[in-house]
Amino acid sequence: MLALAGCGGGRLSHDDYVRRADAVCAAYDAKVQLLTRPDGYAAIVAYVDRTLPLYVSALDKVRALKPAASDDEAVRAWLRADDRVVAAVRRLRDAALKKDPAATNDASTGVQAASLASRRAAAALGLKACSAP
Repeated sequence: MLALAGCGGGRLSHDDYVRRADAVCAAYDAKVQLLTRPDGYAAIVAYVDRTLPLYVSALDKVRALKPAASDDEAVRAWLRADDRVVAAVRRLRDAALKKDPAATNDASTGVQAASLASRRAAAALGLKACSAP
């Protein structure tokens, strides 16, 4: 059994990858659910300052997982979508810091679009927690 664990260069089966990635997403969601949704510029900045490090940490944990070779491209697509979420959230924070309503609205729309793309890519992999809104 130990010899089999080394096969595939430490890659996880599809099911193991899905289980572990979903566990990371569920843990992130549990932490974020405890935070109040922002309703003003200062609250947006504070919310991003609390949640973005958690999101990036979760992404780092997912990146450390080695998916089955057959899942490589789908995982890369999902993680690229998540990188776009990070960039969009940073734009939202910057717009809120400037107290710019148009830029904040545009950035918020960008976050929603990037999040939707991430959820769709996660769903394509069979992830449940990571594809939940």
